[in-house]
Amino acid sequence: MHYTLKDRGYFDALKVFTDEFERQGAKYALVGGAGIQARVSDILCRALKTGISSTTGLEHLLRETKDFDITTNSPEAFFVTYFNEMQALHPHVSIQSESVRSKRMKLKGKEDTSVFFNYQTGPQDLSGLDEDFYNECIETAQPINLRYNGSNLCVFVATPECLITSKLTRNDPKDIWDIATLMRVMKAHKQHSGKLRDSKIKRYLERANKGEMFGRFQEIKKQILKE
Repeated sequence: MHYTLKDRGYFDALKVFTDEFERQGAKYALVGGAGIQARVSDILCRALKTGISSTTGLEHLLRETKDFDITTNSPEAFFVTYFNEMQALHPHVSIQSESVRSKRMKLKGKEDTSVFFNYQTGPQDLSGLDEDFYNECIETAQPINLRYNGSNLCVFVATPECLITSKLTRNDPKDIWDIATLMRVMKAHKQHSGKLRDSKIKRYLERANKGEMFGRFQEIKKQILKE
C-alpha cells in the first residue's frame, strides 16, 4: 500500500515514530518523499489555517509513498532499544525486519496500515553527498507541527535545501516531481515558507562533485517561474 499524510493511518504511524524519537531524545531529520509531504502539508495548512484532514487541494500535492526515510547520527545499537520500546509502549504496533536499516511497521486500527521505516546512520547511505552535508541535514532540521483532527505531532524535517539537494542527486522522475511540487507551494505561499536559498543547494552539490545537477535545479525553477 502507498499513502499520503491525508491517510489517517500513515499520519498515526509517523506520530508513533516521532513520539518515540522525542522520548529517546535522539536527533534525526525526516527526508525523502515523507519529508516533502510534511513540508508541503505544513506550508499549506498554515496558509489556510486548517488541519491536514480539512485542507482542500492538499491531496493533489502529496505523492503517495510506502515509507518514511530518516537521517540520524544514532548508532545501530540505538535502534534495537528504539523498536523494542516502541512495541512495548504501543501494543497495536508490530515491527518486522526487512533488510539492513529497514523495518516494516504494522499499525492495527480501523484499517490496518503497513509502512516501511528506513533509517540512515551515515553518509554512506546517500548518493555521494559528504559527511558535512549529512551532519548539517540533521543539525538544521526544523520542527514542524502537524494536526489531523484532534491529533497533533511534531516532526523534525530536513530543510527545503537539504531535501532538494538529496533528490537532485537521485534524479528519478518522482524526485523531480517532488522538487517541483515543493517549489510551487513555496512560491505560492512565501510568507509561510521562507525563501529558498539557491546558493546552499549549489554549494552542497559542488562539494559532492555534482555541480552539474544545479543546472537541472535551475531548469525546474525557470519552469515554475513561468507558471
